Amino acid sequence: MGGLALVEESIADRYERIRPWLNERQRRVWLGNEALALGYGGIKTVAEATGTHPDTVAKGRREVDSGEEPDERVRAPGAGRKGAAERNPGLEEALFKLVSPATRGDPSRRWCGRRRRR
Repeated sequence: MGGLALVEESIADRYERIRPWLNERQRRVWLGNEALALGYGGIKTVAEATGTHPDTVAKGRREVDSGEEPDERVRAPGAGRKGAAERNPGLEEALFKLVSPATRGDPSRRWCGRRRRR
């Protein structure tokens, strides 16, 4: 086994052990720190060893390099997917028009979303 293969295996082992305890941002920063420690070619090596996208590793490396103090946020303000009702104004009212008042339940409680299937 070559030197690079041993490095990738070592990174993959450490990543698999710690991954369940990391949120999205922690995972990205950990990956970036590993890439930073490897130096040139580190982003590609870490991405291949862990099965993550190189852009994710590169973003984590930039976060580590920035020197900024970490905060409690996982994502930047305003990041993430918008809700269906926010993307489609009038959706909630249209849904209520589809359900008859007799089967709707408590009229003072409005629901939005989908039911879990069992």
